[in-house]
Amino acid sequence: MNTRALTSRTARAFAAAAAVALAATACGSSGDSGKDAAPGASGGAVNTAGPVTVEATNGKVTVPAGVQRIVSISYATGALLDLGVQPVGTSTIDENNPMELLPSQTEAAKKIEPIGSGIEINIEKVASLRPDLIIVEGATAFDWGVSKLEGIAPTLYFGIDKPVDLLNAQEKIATAVGKEAEFKKLKSDYEAKAAKIKTDYADKLNSIKWTIASSYGGGEFLVDTATSWVGRVLNDAGAKFSQASADATDHEVTYSVEKLDVLADADVILIPKMAATGEVPQDTKDLDKQPSWQNLKAVKAGKVVPLTYATTDRYGTSIDVLDQIEAVLKGQ
Repeated sequence: MNTRALTSRTARAFAAAAAVALAATACGSSGDSGKDAAPGASGGAVNTAGPVTVEATNGKVTVPAGVQRIVSISYATGALLDLGVQPVGTSTIDENNPMELLPSQTEAAKKIEPIGSGIEINIEKVASLRPDLIIVEGATAFDWGVSKLEGIAPTLYFGIDKPVDLLNAQEKIATAVGKEAEFKKLKSDYEAKAAKIKTDYADKLNSIKWTIASSYGGGEFLVDTATSWVGRVLNDAGAKFSQASADATDHEVTYSVEKLDVLADADVILIPKMAATGEVPQDTKDLDKQPSWQNLKAVKAGKVVPLTYATTDRYGTSIDVLDQIEAVLKGQ
């Protein structure tokens, strides 16, 4: 497995976040904000069906009945908000913005107590929130301090090795918090929309080749494949891939900028747009300065399309990505 490929996008996000982390990540935060933090969005206990045992990366974990106070770390925050559950504490990718959230979730997220940036989790702050359950969902390449978290409350750690693991983790999170029905509806809505796009735009889908490209500078760029976050969604919608994206041995492949011509056969190039800012990262914008980029068929045709949720980690964002793909198809 290509660990570097899995974590390249996430690693840079965490590194940037750690650089601006609040001093509170190193020492306890002042105040009693944890004492009055709200329970789950349902207004009371989240898991009311009795204790449930969930298989996680850190083993079989028994989640107690009557869970009300959940601390979520990394992608777990979006997974919970999708299910209608609001954590009392969350890690962030900067001082204000939790992991890629839908616009409808941003107001709820403002009410969640921050417990640190990226992987720089403030253990004392987590403990002060008196959680009944801690859920961690993040790449296995990082140290999430699970053993320390387990000393505070039952902890579910879902280690992510490949993009599809994020969807599987959301299903297990739903089981843990008694939200199986909500999860099933999300999954059903996603599958129905993907099937409708596949039917409604069959002719266009058969004639268009897609790819997903980005860059973090350093003279390199990345191509996401059919098993990547967005690649999985495109595949479910019946899309065809350019040659560079069709090889799904790894979900993400790194090239030097001298190899931009691997995108020559792509009719549409999707590039990431940050959910928090609505902006394409500067390093990806800078691909436009390369003559070989300007010569690409998709660039000449004006078919370089910014896409929000390039790291679509759950069904909520996957449905949004389907909407964005449909908008591209409508414009073809």
